[in-house]
Amino acid sequence: MQISEDVHNYMETLVGQALAQPEFSDRFDDDQLADMACIALNQLKPVYIRHDVDFLSSLPESRLVALKNSALTALDVAKEMIINDPRSNRADVPAVFTKPEFDEDKELEWYETPILPRNTKR
Repeated sequence: MQISEDVHNYMETLVGQALAQPEFSDRFDDDQLADMACIALNQLKPVYIRHDVDFLSSLPESRLVALKNSALTALDVAKEMIINDPRSNRADVPAVFTKPEFDEDKELEWYETPILPRNTKR
């Protein structure tokens, strides 16, 4: 058994179907759509299944409507987060390093711990 092939989260299917609608796909780029999918899916309880057909055949219609509404509500929240993303209005500020070389003789800060003991002989 390969869990990634045999089992999947049905909420991913519902979120993906909603994101394929022109309301999302025509308005947002691929990175924004991926971010929205992550934000939405993190808000939703996963529904793990093996086969969509088997799952849907035994699922009451009221439950399917509730799952779709949950996905749409989560996407509405995600869409607002993407639209109001404060990172989108910032100017790209270049990183300036004042000391381009690492000083091996500098003492460690109180929160730093060495991974390997310092070797005094080389």
